[in-house]
Amino acid sequence: MSFLPCGTSGISLRLRLIRHGQAAPSQAGMLDHSRPLDNQGLRDLSHTIAELIKKAEDNAEWLWSSSAIRTATTADAVAHVCNCKMQTLDELYLASAETMIATLKSTPAGVEDVILVGHNPGISIVASFLNETNITVDLPTLGFAELYFEGQWQDLSFSRCRLQACYEYKSPL
Repeated sequence: MSFLPCGTSGISLRLRLIRHGQAAPSQAGMLDHSRPLDNQGLRDLSHTIAELIKKAEDNAEWLWSSSAIRTATTADAVAHVCNCKMQTLDELYLASAETMIATLKSTPAGVEDVILVGHNPGISIVASFLNETNITVDLPTLGFAELYFEGQWQDLSFSRCRLQACYEYKSPL
């Protein structure tokens, strides 16, 4: 896993945006929503989870996830490692940035550490739009952006977060 620091401290709320693992290609008659992780996606997820376990600060309180099979599989593994409640929503399947932000704004009061597992291009667009430096974020499969935000979730809006880091799992050659 690569670590790309972006720098910040002293912020009250943490948000991690994660793109699902690599999915199997579409099959005749299979809905896109039903596509599972492929073998590489499952291996990468296993390695990514192992890295998360090593980081003591990687507990979370709440996790939002798309209901698509590949996303829910990724989210379930992350929720297990991070010991957090998981909420799966059909609305997050291939959701727009606006829908993802509206979902984040509905996070229960008192929750300070949230994860959202979603799909591209939306998840990368949200990471790009939320960060105050307007850095373009392009999350690869199983990539995630860590952002910090001062305020309440209902106040979340474009350019209000500080991008702390982006993580990406690199499969060994």
